[in-house]
Amino acid sequence: MRRMSTAFDTLQATKVLKGAGFDDAQAEAVVATVGRAVGGEVAMKEHVSAAVAELRAEMAGEFKGLYRHLWVMAAGIVGVTVALVKLIP
Repeated sequence: MRRMSTAFDTLQATKVLKGAGFDDAQAEAVVATVGRAVGGEVAMKEHVSAAVAELRAEMAGEFKGLYRHLWVMAAGIVGVTVALVKLIP
């Protein structure tokens, strides 16, 4: 038998609680407690922000390496082109 998964929208729940007069800390505490009660691991804003920051740092490193490779390739293409122009009359 297939188990139905339920998604718990922490952002929406936090907004509803804040709208009802809860402050940030109270709303986040209630949402975390309810999330644990429903059996799922709940991603709070801080968790998502940390994951996004880590991903951005990783991608920045990857792009830095990619740009370096592109510059080397461009220099090689220019070098080969110059050599061919000089060799071919």
